[in-house]
Amino acid sequence: MEADPLYHVKQLFYQASYKACISEASSQSVTPSESPESLHRALYVARSYLAFQPPQISSAQSVLAPFLSVPTPPASAKAVSALAAYLAGEDKAAKVEEVRDLVIECEGEEAEEEAKDEERVIRVVAGTIFVLEKENEEAVATLTEGCAKTDLECTALLVQLLLALDRKDLAQTTYQAAKRIGNDSTLIQAMEAWIGLKTGARPLHQAYYYYEELYQLPNGRTPPVLAAHAAAHLLLTHVDEAKADINEAVQREGGDKDGDVLAVGVSLGIDGFNDKLSAAAPQHPLALDLAEKSKAFDEAAAKFSIAA
Repeated sequence: MEADPLYHVKQLFYQASYKACISEASSQSVTPSESPESLHRALYVARSYLAFQPPQISSAQSVLAPFLSVPTPPASAKAVSALAAYLAGEDKAAKVEEVRDLVIECEGEEAEEEAKDEERVIRVVAGTIFVLEKENEEAVATLTEGCAKTDLECTALLVQLLLALDRKDLAQTTYQAAKRIGNDSTLIQAMEAWIGLKTGARPLHQAYYYYEELYQLPNGRTPPVLAAHAAAHLLLTHVDEAKADINEAVQREGGDKDGDVLAVGVSLGIDGFNDKLSAAAPQHPLALDLAEKSKAFDEAAAKFSIAA
């Protein structure tokens, strides 16, 4: 089997080592050329910029600009550009419809491998936007049809969505099916770790070992990895170790604004993290849940009064 020229770029992206991914991908051409790899490298660079907290929108758009200015811009570049604009809050409804149209355009085509690569990117990006929009049925359809059936990035996003919907059974089934595609893939290990964090017991220990491996890598101690490592520690009742991870994470670039870092800090009861989460990531599931419970408490308390 021919080696994947983007192997190291993908590994760094999957490991949430976004700075290292940008550096690795940018060591070669990320401008339009006859080689499709230059486009794929540019897409991972742009997506890495968008994965930062907060997203570095202008940097991502700068990487995509040369590809969007050619006579026939690649559909995958248009999809990632739409994601950047969506995250920037630029006419979100229009961007949702734009990626929906891109998905429709690539459906039902008997495509060559290069076109299939385009479709895979379009589907995972569109799926991301649909998840953010809470269009869950649309997201599931997008991530289970066409080339998404055999794409591990789409499958990984689908597993995340199913776990968020508390469908651990379907997440487990999806994970088992994905193992037939690439049993040794980093994404397969990641899916197993996510399921382990959600289900606990023995799988939780496997999740911890996975994040411990990432933690020990040269570029491993990024805010997302430290947050997951801390969550595994917390679920294993290693409270001091979890707090150490969170304290380290907030010292990293973007860590003090990373919703997952702050959410684990809230779960650990670290002083001030509740306010930080509400300010930095108000749409994080934990922030929304806490706001809803706070509102319910205030409404209930208002029904009672202390007699003078």
